[in-house]
Parts: sequence; C-alpha cells; structure tokens
Amino acid sequence: MTCLVSLALSALAGAALAAEPALLLAHVAIIDGTGTPAKPNMTILVEGGRIAAIYPDGSQPAPTGAKVEDLSGRYVIPGLIDAHVHLTGAEPDFAHYVPHLQALLRGGVTAIRDMAGDDRLIAYLAGEANSDALASPDIYYVALMAGPTFFAEDVRAQEASAGERLGFAPWMQAIGPDTDIRLAVAEAKGTGATALKLYANLPPNLVRQITAEAHRQGLRVWTHATIFPTTPTEAVDAGVDTISHSPYLVWAAAPKVPDDYRVRALGDFTHIRPDAPQIVSLFKAMKQRGTILDATLLPFLEEAKHASGKVGAGIMPWSYAVTRLAHQQGVLVDVGTDSSGLADGAQGPNLKALPLVHSEMALLVEHCGFTPIEAIRAATQISAAAMGQSAQRGTITPGKRADLVVLNADPTHDIGNTRKIDFVVKSGRIYRKDGG
Repeated sequence: MTCLVSLALSALAGAALAAEPALLLAHVAIIDGTGTPAKPNMTILVEGGRIAAIYPDGSQPAPTGAKVEDLSGRYVIPGLIDAHVHLTGAEPDFAHYVPHLQALLRGGVTAIRDMAGDDRLIAYLAGEANSDALASPDIYYVALMAGPTFFAEDVRAQEASAGERLGFAPWMQAIGPDTDIRLAVAEAKGTGATALKLYANLPPNLVRQITAEAHRQGLRVWTHATIFPTTPTEAVDAGVDTISHSPYLVWAAAPKVPDDYRVRALGDFTHIRPDAPQIVSLFKAMKQRGTILDATLLPFLEEAKHASGKVGAGIMPWSYAVTRLAHQQGVLVDVGTDSSGLADGAQGPNLKALPLVHSEMALLVEHCGFTPIEAIRAATQISAAAMGQSAQRGTITPGKRADLVVLNADPTHDIGNTRKIDFVVKSGRIYRKDGG
C-alpha cells in the first residue's frame, strides 16, 4: 500500500510540474557553479522543472503566460548540496522529518546525501522527496560495509539495523574474507542506495575487491580517508570515488596505522606535517584519478571546542592546512557537514537556523584558501559530482534541474551572503521562507 501511495504521489507531483506555467527569472546576476565569474543582467527560463534557456535580458521574447520574477539587484546560485548528512537516528516517525527537510530546503539546500543510517526509513523519505511530493531536498543515500568487529563495537550500526541479524542487513553489512562480494554489493544496491560507504576494519585487498565490484554494478564508493587498517593511499589506489574527513589524512604519513578505527581523530597533528611527502604524493594521485575530498571540517571544529578529549591536539590548524594544500594541488573538494544538516537545538535540530552547509563553505574561505566562487563551486558542482549527479544538477546549465537559490546580496564578495536568501527554486517550484 505504501508503494502504491508513493507512486500516486509521484504521478501527481509530475503532473503538477508539467502543468505549471513557464517561469522567467529576469534581470539577475548568475553565478553558475562552474567557478567562472558572475554574469550580470541575465534571464533564466524554467519549463517543466528544468532550465530551458539562459540568455541576456531582453534578447528573447517571454513565452506566453510565463510567470516573471524581476530579480534586479539579486544573484542566483545553483541549489546547494550537502554531500554528507546523517538524517535518521532513534526517531522512526516519518512526520518527525517533514519540518526538518523543509528547513533544509528553505535554507538553500536542494539535495543531500545520507551517509549511513536506517535505509528502510531513508528510502521512504527519498521516495517522497525525489518525487516532489514533499518540500525537501532530493535525497540520495549509501549502504555501509565494514569489517565484522565494527558491528559488535558501534552502537550506531546496531540501531540502524534493528530487527535484522547484526552485520547482515543489506544496508549494514559485515564483510570478511569469505564474503560473496558480488552478492553483498547486489544486496546493497537493492536497498536503493546509489553508493557504498566503506567505514572501518577492512584490509586493502577487500577494499579493492568491493570497489571493483561496486563500480561494475554501477555504484559509487565513498570511504573514510583512513579505513583502519587501510591507508588513504591504499584507498585511492583501490579506485574509490570520494574519501571523507580531512583530519584522517594524517594517517597517510603515520609510521603505522592502527587496527582500531576508534582512534581515527587522534592522529599526531603536532609532529606530522600537512605537507609531508606521503600526503603530497596522495594528493597527486587524487588529482590524477579525480578522487574527491569530502573535507567535513565543521564537526571536528565543534569537537575541538566542546569535546577536545575526542580529537588530537592541533586538529583544526592541521585540518585547515591539509585542506588548503589539497585545493592548491588541484584536488576536488566537496561540501559536507557530517550532521543532520542543521545545528542542534534543545529538542533536536534547530529548525529556525540556516543549514550548516553555509558554515562549512565559510570555513573553506576563511581558513582553507578558497575564494567565495570556489566555495560555491565546492557546494554545487563538486558536491553533485561526488553524488554521481553531475548530469542532473550542480550548475546553472540548460537541461539541468531548475534547483536554484536567489540571494539578496553578492556572495562573490562575501561568502556570508549565501545566507541572505530571497527564495529557493526546486524543480522549477518557488519556496519562500514564509512558506509562500
């Protein structure tokens, strides 16, 4: 019955989009997400939920019956993408997530990737969001794989697979030397996941086998930068698509990588230089392969401030420096917050706050040598590429989805201006902060 309801909602949403008149966003400065300078005095034509055309103001007649938004003095960027969130926790009620997802969307986030949780719930949320039956960012998600000991040690994995035999849920699988890798990947894909996440306790030979099979079956592969005992260099050599968490790059230059993933944020940030030869060599390989760095600086900043015993001394200066070096070396860096997407409030996510993606972008500019335009590109074009969604979103380009954020101030002069949102467009539909 749930599937039939979702199909009906999807059909209704599609019909509604098709019936909506064309939308013209006129007299606007376009920052297209590719890293090129802003283009002033432009018009964007939206039809059927997609960008139909982009042209200088007044150079083409408006389609009959089009809705025209005069955006004089305003700026438009692609919809922001948070490439690393964790939506689901102990709360199983669908209604709990509706205002949360609405807050993300009205705060400029038009797509997210959930990086491990209970895929039974996430799959349902994604079905509603991606059909535009729900005011929400589009949702993509992973299935997690790790060594067998991880599932006995990590309560989060136990909660996310409640009701299933530990380590055998298709979205939370324990992988060992005797695992049928082809079957394990197929079961993960059957959850609706578009990628695998390799978390911990996997040796290099298994990382290579899983990655090759995932790519054969059309899935992308994300990993922690260090998988314990697999090093960042071994993960990149295995062909993974994205590695997460800048601080974990320290283990690329450590004398030994421990087997215990629980020490992952306790690297020697005092004695290992961020430009150590092993790390520079790693970045050269990443650039050559197109491996994306999912830096996720914000959660470590919060831990360094409020739970310093969980992270190594000097973690933030080191992480900023290594992310800056990656950027200088031509490594692609996306924007992910490793959070619910929103700051925590007294009763859960703070629904009145702007999404944390804005704060992560600001860290790239303030500490990692990015220009505002480069930070916008990281949160749009590069995050779309990390999700495997480059053909559909991430830049303001004819043919792509009409996912846009209209701003009241110029973000190329001050990255803080991405917070000054007039309204958001998702699939051609306008969403305003007041609910209009």
